[in-house]
Amino acid sequence: MADWEAVGLSALDSQVYRQLLRDPGVPVAQLSEAVEEPEATVEAAVGRLIAVGLVRSGSEAAPAPVDPRSGLGMLVRERRAALDGVAAMTDQLAREFSAGQLQAEPSRLIEIAVGRDAIEARIDDMLRGATEQAVGTDTPPYVADGSHQVSGAELALLDRGVRFRAIYAAEVLDHPGWVERLGSMAQRGEQARVLPQVPVKLLIVDGRTAILPLAGDGPSTPGQARAVVVTDSALTNALQALFDQLWGQATPLRLAEPATAHPDATLINLLASGMKDEAIARQLGVSGRTLRRRIAQVQEQLGATSRFQAGLQAGRRGWE
Repeated sequence: MADWEAVGLSALDSQVYRQLLRDPGVPVAQLSEAVEEPEATVEAAVGRLIAVGLVRSGSEAAPAPVDPRSGLGMLVRERRAALDGVAAMTDQLAREFSAGQLQAEPSRLIEIAVGRDAIEARIDDMLRGATEQAVGTDTPPYVADGSHQVSGAELALLDRGVRFRAIYAAEVLDHPGWVERLGSMAQRGEQARVLPQVPVKLLIVDGRTAILPLAGDGPSTPGQARAVVVTDSALTNALQALFDQLWGQATPLRLAEPATAHPDATLINLLASGMKDEAIARQLGVSGRTLRRRIAQVQEQLGATSRFQAGLQAGRRGWE
């Protein structure tokens, strides 16, 4: 019953349509007897079925059912388009509501989240509400050892096809579990870049809402962590501009290469990311001595005197 109500039809409409599927073209009078309802009531149900495309127009006297894959499919598409329009209108009305609230009470621009759990819950809400894009920066320290784990909100965002761009401090890659996390996120569509240093942790959703830490972000003080949430303001715009500037300076992070890539492409990319030798060796599954030998061989092959030059030369030769 609930399924038929979702497309604007009643239980009687469903009953009449199912009877027509069993006995197509039966006269309305006979159809009325079969469903045990007054003839006028059945005629009204047939009219509704014609209106939604489940009964062929012009067959009122002897209703002829339409293939449900055609009739209901069209109805579902129409309802989906209408709901998409409602969703867009809801977003616009929400922005107007927020603007009105902020004008009446400017303090609503700022929200303070206190404690690790509150901060994580606020980030989760922001990610689940993203409709266009999310961008962020990340750098240690972390308030929990499990910070490398991918949250359900992050996965849901990527699975919805929302664009997600992130900039990581090179130090992040030295922390256990983070290389695997970033590889998993990349497979789901995250675009990641790396910088030697990242000035602040930051998340911005749809260019309108941003969250960043205030203080107490060390691993020993999770209960004292503070974060500020900023909504639709010049400050939000400035934070987005900061991210865009950092993004332009950052190096694309590629932790896995296609089978057609040069054999040393992964090594070059890890060197370019700023990872320490110990972390690169772990990622490649080799010893430190073997890694140093491979780096020297690559530099010699490319005619480079430094890792930076090796990265430039590899790019020019198409080692990607």
